[in-house]
Amino acid sequence: MIIERYIVREICAPLVVICTVLIMIFSGFSAVRFLNDAVNGLLSGGTVVALVSLKVLIALEVLIPVTLYLAIVLALSRLYADGEITAMEAGGLSQKKLISAVLFLAILLALMVTGLSLHARPWAYGKMYLLETRGQNEFDIAKVEAGRFYELSHNLVFFAEKLDPARNQARNVWVWEFGPEKRRVTSARSAFQTNGPGEGQKAIVFQEGSHYSLNLKTGTDHLVGFQENVLQLEPPQIPPAKYRRKAASTEHLATSTDPADIAELQWRFSTGISTVLMALLAIPLSRVAPRRGKYGKVVAAIILFFVIYNLSLIAKTWVEKQVVGAVPGIWWVTLLNAGLVLFLLPVQSPLRKLRLRRVRTSGGGTP
Repeated sequence: MIIERYIVREICAPLVVICTVLIMIFSGFSAVRFLNDAVNGLLSGGTVVALVSLKVLIALEVLIPVTLYLAIVLALSRLYADGEITAMEAGGLSQKKLISAVLFLAILLALMVTGLSLHARPWAYGKMYLLETRGQNEFDIAKVEAGRFYELSHNLVFFAEKLDPARNQARNVWVWEFGPEKRRVTSARSAFQTNGPGEGQKAIVFQEGSHYSLNLKTGTDHLVGFQENVLQLEPPQIPPAKYRRKAASTEHLATSTDPADIAELQWRFSTGISTVLMALLAIPLSRVAPRRGKYGKVVAAIILFFVIYNLSLIAKTWVEKQVVGAVPGIWWVTLLNAGLVLFLLPVQSPLRKLRLRRVRTSGGGTP
């Protein structure tokens, strides 16, 4: 057990480092996508942080398997190159024990990946879609873009000629209100945003401006000046969520006959299995001769991972488009992966074990 724990510890060290680096890189790319909307006042800073966090949670079902796979290749390659595996084998480490050590860690992470795929991932997609929809209906006057028109609601348009970021104010502001019987144009020297009296309500405070109103029925108009005026904004109306299969519960997908839903369901169940298979596949790919290059097979291992991953995506698309039926579905890639593991993994078959036993009994040499 001491040797097995040592192997697991050696794998966990690069696993943590690689996973942290990949999460940071992925977070950076995800943040870039949302920061443009944040700069334009369409998303708040808190919403951007929440969206990036949800994107990372969604990506973990892929990041964890690839991290485990690379960590095994890197750790075992180093142990092989430094001669530690050879020394361990002299001390009683068998191929079976090596596989058991890797399999122990792989099963733990596979259970985590399965939980992410079946429950956390659809929940995160649902929250992300809701935040994106809500963010599109939010308005922050401190982050608007000068010279751009913003539709705050179906009957309200906002325009600012200049911005004063230091004071979180807009300068030379115009607001057009369109009612069924009335039109009103508000112009002000400056404006800033504050909270309204109701929950989730916002208000715009205009300073040094005027209202021009036109009654469409009577044709009368009025011009009124003011030093300060408050416009209460209606809380953003969130449209009803449309069906998104990535956010659908696993229970719903299990009862659906839609090919796209079937593909999504099979994908969720396949991630945990693929985590274990890719971990086992990393064992033969990490074998190098002592005192040779430690990481000579890393590039080949990475290429093989992406080939298998892209085959899975292709298989999922084929099921969605009914090129392939629910059976074999996407499982042919899993079977291909399993076959590759059995072909490359040096585990003695029952027939070979029986032959070795007979040779030893008869006093013969090693076959």
